[in-house]
Amino acid sequence: MGRRGGSGGSGSPERETGTRKGVFSSIRLWRGIAVVLTSAVILILCVLLVNRSSGKDLPVCPSLELCPSDWLYFQRKCYFLSDTEANWNYSHSLCSLHNASLLVIENHQELSFMMKITKQDPWIGLYKRNEEFFWVNGQALDNKLIEVKGSGNCAYLDSKGVSASGCYLTRRWVCSLNIIQVEEATYPGT
Repeated sequence: MGRRGGSGGSGSPERETGTRKGVFSSIRLWRGIAVVLTSAVILILCVLLVNRSSGKDLPVCPSLELCPSDWLYFQRKCYFLSDTEANWNYSHSLCSLHNASLLVIENHQELSFMMKITKQDPWIGLYKRNEEFFWVNGQALDNKLIEVKGSGNCAYLDSKGVSASGCYLTRRWVCSLNIIQVEEATYPGT
């Protein structure tokens, strides 16, 4: 009897304490997970409530399908990279069929992004008029943004930046479309 009480009494509380710590740490873990999940559910419900409200004062999230099918999205613009080749003028006409234009590069981030994703030196929306380059939207080229190499009249992207060649040559091309244009085309009258 003494043996049973002595060894059982000294070993049992240590095991119980270790087990209790394990149980309590598991409970804390599950409580933490429950808090995170509850917060996520509340956030999702709030977003759904805002999107379903018809009030004009509450923000509505834009559609997840910002760009047409087979177009890429980057910094509030949609981009189409052609698989076929055409001369500069025909490429420009093909972009116009989608209410887009040949690529107009607006900043260094866009230039860097396009140089990473394009292959085979595609046409962009830059052309020479009276010895100066202009974008297809009518804006003059900012020489601080881009320096055009080559002596041609129509510009294309290459691995080192922007170059110009004869407009009659055939290349792939890049169309660009501002998100505002996409929203207006998708939701007329808004």
